[in-house]
Amino acid sequence: MPAKSLWEKESLLVIVLIGICLLLYFFRLGDMPLGDIDEAMHAVTSKEMVRNGDWITPRYNGENFYDKPPLYNWLAAFAFMGLGFNERAARLPAALLGLGCVLLTYWLARNMFGPPAAFPSALVLATGVEHIILSRAVVHDISLAFCVTLAMTLFFSGYKNERHRKPAFLVGYAALGLAVVAKGPVGAALPMMAIGLFLIYKRQLRFLSEMQIGWGLLIFLAVAAPWYILISLKNPDYLEYFVLKQNIGSFLSQQSRHPKPFYYYIPVLMGGFFPWSLFLPLALWRAVRAKAALNGDGLVFVLIWFGVIFVFFSAATSKLGTYILPLFPAASLLVGALWYDLLHAPDAGLRKGVLISYLPFAAVMPFGLVYLLLFPPGELTADTGIAMSLVYFLSAWVAGWVILSAGLVIKKKYKAFIGALTAMVATLFVLVLIYIVPLLGPLVSCKQLALKLDNLMPPGESIRFYHRARASFLFYTNRTGEVLQNPQQLKGYMDSRKTVYCVFKEDDWQDVGDLHGTMQVVARVADKLIVSNKLE
Repeated sequence: MPAKSLWEKESLLVIVLIGICLLLYFFRLGDMPLGDIDEAMHAVTSKEMVRNGDWITPRYNGENFYDKPPLYNWLAAFAFMGLGFNERAARLPAALLGLGCVLLTYWLARNMFGPPAAFPSALVLATGVEHIILSRAVVHDISLAFCVTLAMTLFFSGYKNERHRKPAFLVGYAALGLAVVAKGPVGAALPMMAIGLFLIYKRQLRFLSEMQIGWGLLIFLAVAAPWYILISLKNPDYLEYFVLKQNIGSFLSQQSRHPKPFYYYIPVLMGGFFPWSLFLPLALWRAVRAKAALNGDGLVFVLIWFGVIFVFFSAATSKLGTYILPLFPAASLLVGALWYDLLHAPDAGLRKGVLISYLPFAAVMPFGLVYLLLFPPGELTADTGIAMSLVYFLSAWVAGWVILSAGLVIKKKYKAFIGALTAMVATLFVLVLIYIVPLLGPLVSCKQLALKLDNLMPPGESIRFYHRARASFLFYTNRTGEVLQNPQQLKGYMDSRKTVYCVFKEDDWQDVGDLHGTMQVVARVADKLIVSNKLE
């Protein structure tokens, strides 16, 4: 079958798209042990829901955990009930939600721009670096991204299709409610701001009368409110903490936990949306200029969606790279519209723009490989176990794809060019999963040490940590943890007449050198170690 008919056969393209997602999101999903801090912490919270039967008040390390609403925790808890307490179950909801975002993007692009634009738009989202990573991680942001994408998709579907308007809007209100259960008020605020600005721009505020707002509000509250009411009745301190500190405080307070400058999300977006971020400036410029040969309403809607989320989180005091994940579908639709024009209605300016967007990166890439050969990172192998020969191979692999892609774009072989970039991402990621990820496990997780310590300690005894608890210990041992904050507390604990243990990070262990004579290291993995007061 000719390549052209393959490219235009929609059912085959959907199968290819799902296959790419299955490879990138589900392949070896449970191989990497749960990482400390976020992954293991959220997995522990979900595990506690199953073990103690309380699905209302999230708990971590024996205490109420108010930082995140429970949607992802509920999904992970259901997965634990079916698959057991393991890494694959903890991450399975993320992989399914990531796949869901891709399929929603396909559906929305199809409604906005037609079937030929749907595949490239969804492909861009499926193969963006950050979307791949967060579709394989135990984090709440992927649930918010899915709910926001669902709400935006349903609104636009109802806006353009009068026949399905009522059901689309009503289900959209349920999606907004789920977004609030996923990440709090911001889950509803962001889509509502984008939709409101879109209607203002279109001078169609009277369209609000067709949006089923009365029934929609009831549906929204029926989905969003019950959990907030129940947790507030059980825990009167919840609303003050979550609303004032976690939401308003994180947005406005200068004492937020993750303060970053206003331009923080520019490099985050360029890196997280790679390799398609190379073409995002061009896609934005063309969309703003309304030169793309696609439906104008769709472009305006996507631009506002993208802009609202980017500006909102840029204005917030607290910033993390994962926060802007809900704008990635919008960015993918913009780049997908660019690819549609390039494949179906290219003009000289567009061809030149794509060339200028890609060739500087392609020209720099081989020099980066040469630099790596001349100035290898000497401590990489010692710190991670990753051999430099493997680094050289992967770098050369990427460089080869980049050079091939550059030749294809110069020769105006645009379908092959997009395919080559996709293949570069997919093959590199699979190679990393096979050869790099197993080496990183001991660096990001304490699973090995946790299992050893669990065998050393009596049942039910709490784990002691010096300076900071390690969430992976709690997940893999079913124990709680206590933190010793200073050398005096450490000495008092280690003076016990029975054999006791404490978990250290290497730097903290070196800081208590004066006490080394009263303790011995019984196990060490990477930069974490178990210390005992039992001297041999």
